[in-house]
Amino acid sequence: MSPVIHFSAIVKELIETEEDFARDMQFVGNTYLRQLESAITPKELKDVKQVLFSCFKDIVDFHNEVLLKGIQDYAKEPSKIGSAFVQLERYFDKHVRYCRELPEALKLLENPGVVRDHFNVHTNS
Repeated sequence: MSPVIHFSAIVKELIETEEDFARDMQFVGNTYLRQLESAITPKELKDVKQVLFSCFKDIVDFHNEVLLKGIQDYAKEPSKIGSAFVQLERYFDKHVRYCRELPEALKLLENPGVVRDHFNVHTNS
């Protein structure tokens, strides 16, 4: 396989993977985040929305509106895809923030109560 064909396959896989990831993140946002904004959602859940979802919407928007489009734009010039990631480096800080705040969200989902019951989280304990 020539390097050009191999590189094209990698770029195609990168785009498909990012499309899948962006679509899955959009589903989570549309399903769970939107549900927390509903008028019938218990106050206990609304009170922990920021803990559970932190900057999730910002991450979803970034992947759908910025990163995916950047990768697609550079697909015809695969050697420049790396520069798209470098140019967008500051946007990945949202991922760091989300990961930093994840343990607190997981505690809410693991402990018995309204949050765990609402999201129907099953634990092995």
